[in-house]
Amino acid sequence: MDPSLLLDQMLQDVSNLPAEFRYMLEEVGLEDKQCLELRKRYQQKEGILHKYIKQNGSLAANPKEDELLAEVEQSMAQVRELQEEKCQRANTILFLVSRHLNKLQQNIIMLEEDGLLAPAEDEMESGPDFSRESSVVGSTVSERKRKAASEDHPRRKKQSRSMSNTHREKSYNKGDDTADVKSPASTEREGTLDLQNYQEELFSSMNDNEKEDQNLYCFCQRVSFGEMVACDGPNCKYEWFHYECVNLTEPPKGTWYCPDCKQEMSKKLKKKKQ
Repeated sequence: MDPSLLLDQMLQDVSNLPAEFRYMLEEVGLEDKQCLELRKRYQQKEGILHKYIKQNGSLAANPKEDELLAEVEQSMAQVRELQEEKCQRANTILFLVSRHLNKLQQNIIMLEEDGLLAPAEDEMESGPDFSRESSVVGSTVSERKRKAASEDHPRRKKQSRSMSNTHREKSYNKGDDTADVKSPASTEREGTLDLQNYQEELFSSMNDNEKEDQNLYCFCQRVSFGEMVACDGPNCKYEWFHYECVNLTEPPKGTWYCPDCKQEMSKKLKKKKQ
């Protein structure tokens, strides 16, 4: 088997994947917009029902209640249908990637058996070059560290008052904590490249990343994301704030207090003057 022919065939097989993925992701985006519109629609209907109850009491019969409830249920059913379609598209993308990776693995094994390609373990011993797979897994490790860093907001408050998710990731890229995830390189040293083990390891890391920091911060009471700044107020209720919520575009210089803490400090100062 000619390696160049296999390579040409593989490149030809995957050449259309970007266009397919782009199309499916665009469809997911359109379905997201439809879901938002449907949610707004049934939330408006619910608002009408709540308003009637507030004005007339819960015992008063609403002549339009059945009609409004039917419209709400219909909109919610459409949202569920759209969500299922989005999941199907995502699973299709995952299936296509997995199928081509498996085919690539089969071609690699075939070339190794014919003696036309050095085993992966020999390639790892011959030099320090890192494979594409190890770099992908490395990115998932960094993302996991970003999650761990975001969970430590309050404890790191006085050490670093303002940082982005990227900075939180970099702050954990040093040390021995990278050893807790097995890399493809260690798998390859045990034998020939095993794509199934690699996929399981990669998807496992992805699942870990989905369990992101669910702590709520800031006035908006949302999870950690983007640039955040810590308030230096000793009794601050929220401690960490999103830049956009406190009208910041860059890290503040020196001591920084949130609007609530500023107001509280101003009240205490007025009392002292009196």
